[in-house]
Amino acid sequence: MSLDEKQKSFIGNLLSLAKEGQEKRGALADLRSGLGKEPGKMARVHKHVVPYLPDKDWDDRWYYVTATLFGLFPKHRNGYSLGKAFQPLRQKSDSMEARFVALLNAHLDDLDDHLRHSVRLLESNKPPQPLDWFRLFEDLLQWDHPEGHIQLKWARDFYKSKAGQADSTNTNDDNKPQQEEEDNE
Repeated sequence: MSLDEKQKSFIGNLLSLAKEGQEKRGALADLRSGLGKEPGKMARVHKHVVPYLPDKDWDDRWYYVTATLFGLFPKHRNGYSLGKAFQPLRQKSDSMEARFVALLNAHLDDLDDHLRHSVRLLESNKPPQPLDWFRLFEDLLQWDHPEGHIQLKWARDFYKSKAGQADSTNTNDDNKPQQEEEDNE
C-alpha cells in the first residue's frame, strides 16, 4: 500500500509546521495536547487533522496518532522506519530491545501508548533519532494486517547491523545466523 495524494498532503502539512527556522510552535503544542487522548477529546488537534480525513472513518485514529506523535518529535529522516530509527538504541541497553519487542507485540488497543513511549525514546536519545513520518503513517494504516508484515519489516530494520547484514550475535551452535536455519526448516 502506498499513501494517496491526500495522505501525503497530510504528512507534508505536518512537516511544514516544523520547517527549520519557521517552526509553528503553537501548532506543534496543539498537536502535543492530544497525546494519550481519544480523537473525540482532541479539540486543539482537529484543525490539523480533519481537513485530511478520508470519507470513511475506519482509519481516522491513525491520523490523530501520527499528528500527536509528530508534535512530540517533529523531526523527519527519509527512509527510516521506526525499527531502523530505534536500532541505535539497542546498543545502549538490553531494556531497549525489550521495549521494542513489546511494541511489536502490542495489541491494537495499546499501540498508541507503546508508540508514544518509543517516540519519546527516539527524541530523548543523544543524538536524537528521527524517523520517516510518511513511512510511519503508511505502516500504521496497515498495522493490523493478519500476516503482521509491518511488524516483520520493523523487526528486520531493527535487527540489521549497520553494514546491512544480519546481526551475527544471534547464532546457533553451527555459527549460522538463526534466520538462515529457520529458513531451511
